[in-house]
Parts: sequence; structure tokens; C-alpha cells
Amino acid sequence: MAVLNALATVGPTLRHWFREGVFQRIFKNAGIMLSGRAATGVISVGVLSLSARSLGTEGFGMLVLVQTYVQIITTIATLQSVQGLLRFGAINIKNNDKPAFQALMKFSTLLDLGGGLVGVGIGIVVAPLVGPHLGWSPEVIGYAQAYSGLILFTACATPTALMRLFDRFDVLAMQTVVTPLFRLIGIGIAVVLDAPFWAYLMAWFVAQVAGGLSLTYIGWREANRRGWLSGFTFSLRGIMDHHNGLVRFAVQSNIYMSLQVLSNQASVLFVGFLAGPSAAGIFKIARDASTFLSRPAELLNNSIAPEFARLGSHGDWSAFSRLILRGAAIAAGAGTVMLFLTMVIGPHLLGAFFGDAFTAAYVPMVLLVAAAGVAIIGFPLDPALFAMGQAGIPLRVSTTVIFLVQLPLLLVLTQTFGPTGAAGATLIASVATLLAMTMLTATQLRHSTRAE
Repeated sequence: MAVLNALATVGPTLRHWFREGVFQRIFKNAGIMLSGRAATGVISVGVLSLSARSLGTEGFGMLVLVQTYVQIITTIATLQSVQGLLRFGAINIKNNDKPAFQALMKFSTLLDLGGGLVGVGIGIVVAPLVGPHLGWSPEVIGYAQAYSGLILFTACATPTALMRLFDRFDVLAMQTVVTPLFRLIGIGIAVVLDAPFWAYLMAWFVAQVAGGLSLTYIGWREANRRGWLSGFTFSLRGIMDHHNGLVRFAVQSNIYMSLQVLSNQASVLFVGFLAGPSAAGIFKIARDASTFLSRPAELLNNSIAPEFARLGSHGDWSAFSRLILRGAAIAAGAGTVMLFLTMVIGPHLLGAFFGDAFTAAYVPMVLLVAAAGVAIIGFPLDPALFAMGQAGIPLRVSTTVIFLVQLPLLLVLTQTFGPTGAAGATLIASVATLLAMTMLTATQLRHSTRAE
């Protein structure tokens, strides 16, 4: 009876939550982005399906390793300035401080461009060193070096943050389709022509360039449309005068965001190192399938971050706490449904889209979806801490979990169980991260409330 009474209160409670302005904006923006990502997801599945069936497990695994290599170099070298621009930009917009906001845009853009140039250099130099350990021939190493030029076009943190600050998730939703659509066209041409391996890399390269250029254009166009580029100059004088603590915050948030990406991308390389290209291809399919199913949580994260920035700039810690708790509760329900669907339709999904050779990805996929479900429960915690100016807390938690939990387990379990072991290591790391982040966020929120 108690359970039934509790369930009876769920509907009215959810309706009350969704009537609040903040929640309405969050789910409106997430819904808009989801419409674009749904199209993106379908197209991406088509791209992976065509690539996997055409290249086979070995060739597809090699393609995955080259792409993952460049993604890791991109993550290490480029300075992801989204969180810094969101936090300090929200304050500048609230105060209508145009000089400070323009200085912030210049700083963020310099991070994007500088990191991109450094990344290209690293990608070219390091490829001959790691290539032999991944089973790359000299020809594939050359492809990886050329593919590293893509890094210049993926450093788009500034326009991404601008669109989120200006609440233009509708335009972002349309832009997200650009890259996968170009990719599908390119891969389709390669399949029809029975093109060699390098043509598949070229298709991914051209598509990413198109996506990066279009994102940069719409971000700066929106800033100009709203008048924030009026009187803009390229002078760098006094660029740091308006934002105390920006550099420290940018460094901490960048390292943290990089570690988050690396913990996912590096697992593919580890599988390739320890179990070969075919196993890496299977793990890639499992990871991308789990990412596709957990995509709504990422969209909620993107749409909730500006709301935390606004609440933090006003010191509204009571609303801050409610947003964290309600977001986590809804995410927990969504994660449970997501895991159930994966267990039911997983084998059919893999067999239909990728062929029988990739059905071995089922168990790793279930484990990775479970890990994603655990992670999305804590999706409000990262943006909440960033909005409180506490980028160091997620950084410390992430560093500790990755180096003391995930990487050791990844090495041990992958050698023993292959892709399934790598997925298990990811699940354990997700649980450890959620527990630590929950305790530390609660502590920090209590401190902020007392100070206010």
C-alpha cells in the first residue's frame, strides 16, 4: 500500500516540477537538441553500419583506431573553454558588460586556435611512435598523420558556448546534423565505388571540417546579431583585466573535461593495444551504441549548464539544490528505462545493423549502458560545481577515479576478458565517480548556502 501511495504522488509531483520556468527551459532546450540528435543518431548508425559491413572487423577496427588516436590528441592539446565562457559569460551578460564579454570571447578563441595548432603538431610527430604498437603499417601511419590536420577544425568550444549562452539550442540542433550527413554521403560513395581504406578516412575528415566551419559561423553570427560584437577589435590589451580567476578556472575545467573524454576514448586504444584491431572495432560498436541510447542525458547536461550559471550568478542556492535533486531523480528513471531497452533489443540491434560478426558487442554494450545510466544520475553535479566556481572538485574526483580505479581495472580486465572487461572497468569507475561527486557537491552546496 505504501508503494502504491508513493507511486500515486509521482504524477502530480512531476507535473509541478515541469511547470517551473527553469525546468521548462531545460527540457525545452533538451527536446530541441534531441530532435537534431535523433536525426544525427540515425545517420551515425547508418555510417557505422556501412563502414563495418564494408571493411569487416579488421578494417573497421583499424579505422576506429586512427579516429580514436586523433580524438585523443585533440582532447589533450585543445583547451576546452566551454565552461569558462559559460560561467563568466553569464555574469557579463547579466551586467551587460560588453568589453568584458568581448575580452572573454577573445581569450576563449585564442585557447581554441592555439590548442588546435599544437594538436596538429603532436598528431604528426607521435603517430610513427604509437602506430607499430597498434598494428599500423607505414601507409596507415601516414594516413593518421594527414588525418591529424582535422584537429584545427574541431576546436570549436567558443561558438558552442556562445550558442548555449544565447539559448539558441534550436540552431544547434540543426547544426548537429551537418557532420553526420556529410559523413553518410562520403561513406556511401566509398561503398558504392568499393574504395580503399583511405577513402573512408577522407569521408570522415571532410564531414568534420564541414561541421566545424558551420558551427563557428553560426556562433559568431549569433553574437553579432545580438550586438555583442559592436566595437569589437582584435587588440589583446587588457584581455585578462575583467575576469579574476579565469585562467585558473579555465585550466582546471579544461583538464577535467579532457580527462572525461580521455577516459572514454583511451579505452578503445587500450583494447586495440591489448586485444587487437578487431576487438577494438567490437568495443567501438558497443560504446557508440550505448552512447546513442544515453544521448538524451548529454543533452540535458548541455541545457542545464546555462541554468546553473544563471542561478549561481544570482546566488539562488535554494533553487540550485532543487534543480540538482529533481534532475537526478528524472535521470535515474530515464537510465532504468534505457538499460531495460538495451537488454531487450540489443542483440537484434547489433545483428540487424552491423552483422553477425559484431553480435559479440552485446555484453559490453549492456555494461556500458549501465555505466551511462549511473553517470546520467549525476549529470547535474558537474555543471553545478562549475557554476559555483569549483572546477577543482570534479577535477580531483576524475583524476583519482581514472588513475586509481579505471585504468588499473582496464589493464587487468581487458587482458582477461577483452572488450567485456573494458566495459566492466568503465561501469565500476562510473559508480565510484557518482558516489564521490554526490558527497562533495552536497558539502560544497552547504558551504555556499552558509556564506550567502
